[in-house]
Amino acid sequence: MFRFAAFCLLLAASATLSAQEQPAEPAGPIYYTMTPDIITNYQNSEQNLGYVRVAVDLMLERPEQLPLVENNMPLLRDALNDLLAEKNRQEIRSLPARTELANEGRQRLNELLLKETGETPVRRVLFTTFLYQ
Repeated sequence: MFRFAAFCLLLAASATLSAQEQPAEPAGPIYYTMTPDIITNYQNSEQNLGYVRVAVDLMLERPEQLPLVENNMPLLRDALNDLLAEKNRQEIRSLPARTELANEGRQRLNELLLKETGETPVRRVLFTTFLYQ
């Protein structure tokens, strides 16, 4: 009887250890940092160009969507570069306009990814650094 109880305890302990050894996959959103920063010009005034440098993080819906974003990164970088270049001085320098810019960027990236992959993984576009001149 004692051996049977010891065997049951040993079996339960080994099951607990094997469950703890397996790393849990992160649930929920995952963040992807676009590197290097996006650097482009924008229309500063009638004849002058301004300069903007933006560090971008993408919040993705699920971790398994990361390869979709990585495989299409040149397309996504180009879309954000074009979006920033289309803006004028007030849109670049205004804080509320930057929020709208991030929303517009998310929409553009998801439209491109929907055409390319059939999925829309980008939940948010986050500007972690936003420098302009």
